[in-house]
Amino acid sequence: GQMGNGTLDYANPVLQTPSNLPPITRVKCGYYHTAARDREGRWWVWGSNEQGQLGDDKKHVKKPALLPMTLSRHKIITPVADVDGGYGHTLLLLEDGRVLTLGNHSEGQRGIDPEAEDEEVPVVNEVAVDKVTAIAAGSHHNLVVVAGEVYAWGSDEFGQVSGGGPPAEDADHRTAAVTKVQGLPNAMEDPVVHVSAGIAHSAAQTASGRIFVWGCGSNGQVGDLALPEASKVREINPDEVARQSR
Repeated sequence: GQMGNGTLDYANPVLQTPSNLPPITRVKCGYYHTAARDREGRWWVWGSNEQGQLGDDKKHVKKPALLPMTLSRHKIITPVADVDGGYGHTLLLLEDGRVLTLGNHSEGQRGIDPEAEDEEVPVVNEVAVDKVTAIAAGSHHNLVVVAGEVYAWGSDEFGQVSGGGPPAEDADHRTAAVTKVQGLPNAMEDPVVHVSAGIAHSAAQTASGRIFVWGCGSNGQVGDLALPEASKVREINPDEVARQSR
């Protein structure tokens, strides 16, 4: 249903237009679901809800549905400022700086014990972090910015949460606890203003424009020619990366 056209067609070789959407100013995509913000600041969602990532009672949301209507069922009335989607979960930033999660919790990405039984997991969960100014959802992990610092939780299989490189072999890489990413600049000198997350790697941009990456680098994601399976936080120079790739 991620085309938003009322069908579940697997292949869509022709450009599709979601049904009944007002003018849109921003679009975010998860693996199988989509969110869009209209000019009035309302968020619309559609696509797969098989893991509860849209908070709806349907398995598939085939046409755009208003997210506030979904959240109001769970007594969430604060407007949503931003949305991002992972593989089977959704991350919401409220206008008051709180963060909510919906969907799959198998790697701790909901801020909930990954061992918790599904019936024990709330549809909407508030994560133990506030005053958040930016968010990003990876496949099974999340990043947030608080006072210029980056915090993360979820799968740390490749160090994409901690920023500390590969975890110990016998360590449980799943973490539901919000963890401060180590190795980034001092927030008082050059605060982080933007974060982004891939399947298993993470990135942050500071106010001065510097870029830092960490996590899985086996396909060149962290700009390291050694293609490390897991990388600590490292600063990259885009021009240098471009020259290396020629």
